[in-house]
Amino acid sequence: MQSKWFSALLVIACVALLSGIGFASACPSGYMTTYLAPGFSCGIDDKTFSNFIYTSTSSPPGYEIQAGSVGVTPITTPGNPGFQWNAPWMASTLSGVQGRDSFFEFQVNSSGAPITDVSLSIGGFGTTGTGSITVDETVCLGAVFPACSGGTTKTLEVYANSGGFKAYDEVSFAGVTEVDVEKDVLIDAGTNGSATLSLVTNQFSEGSTPEPASILLFGSGALALAGVLRRKLNH
Repeated sequence: MQSKWFSALLVIACVALLSGIGFASACPSGYMTTYLAPGFSCGIDDKTFSNFIYTSTSSPPGYEIQAGSVGVTPITTPGNPGFQWNAPWMASTLSGVQGRDSFFEFQVNSSGAPITDVSLSIGGFGTTGTGSITVDETVCLGAVFPACSGGTTKTLEVYANSGGFKAYDEVSFAGVTEVDVEKDVLIDAGTNGSATLSLVTNQFSEGSTPEPASILLFGSGALALAGVLRRKLNH
């Protein structure tokens, strides 16, 4: 009888111990300041996100997008988790803010299904004149930056300017359990123009992801948004 009680207690103790190991708390909606806390990590399904870095510069200095102004919304789509960042990225020659730059870095680890696809998209964007938006992303597959030693790098890019826009990009690859991400968001007014951007989205799927219809809607509205911006800037 005692051995049965001992076995039951041992099982309960093991379950209690395992429940506190290897499981990050759910990724919260909020601002980048939360994600930049020392040792912070969070989870969406079987993916753990950690080692967040964020910096910003502006031209002229003094107009940087601070971490407390960058909203973070976790994307909890099964098999395709990620984040959407929201911030007032804007530059225009009339306002005197020539450009803004935001740099993000973070790590993704999977304890379950391997990651086989990374997607990058923008929404709520518009440009006039020489204004431009460029989001460049490099991912290290199977290792971490800065060297990505033993891993493989892939690049993604989305943009909008006077020549057109590309609001969605993705790369597919053989499955890995670790992805390190470096992303640069650049908003530039150029010599005579403006650019605005509201949303940047990253997702990490367990299979190739079709281009979402919402991205097409964002793109089709870009010209209309540009017209509104032009009227506002000319008044």
